[in-house]
Amino acid sequence: MKVDAANTALEVLREIISEQTDQPTSVRMYFAGAACSGPSFGLALDEKKPSDVSCSVEDIEFIMDAQEYEQFGDMLIQDLGGGFRVIPEKLKDMQSGCGSCSGCH
Repeated sequence: MKVDAANTALEVLREIISEQTDQPTSVRMYFAGAACSGPSFGLALDEKKPSDVSCSVEDIEFIMDAQEYEQFGDMLIQDLGGGFRVIPEKLKDMQSGCGSCSGCH
């Protein structure tokens, strides 16, 4: 598994991990649903399970369910200047929001 993350995202995640001392320190990347613009992913602090794959980026361990990883592949965390977007690396050039429906707006 490979995760490519913007430095600003890593800084924010480090801050969150340091503030949440009663939480696990691994960052789970998970499939959160689909919309007209493609799959949506979330991030959460979680403990690694036997069915997970993982990788470390600098000092942060990212984990993902092995079946989800098999389906979506390596992940990218983009800095959108006010938020982050978590997507499969193979979809990195896809624009957010297709504009063809009112469900996403």
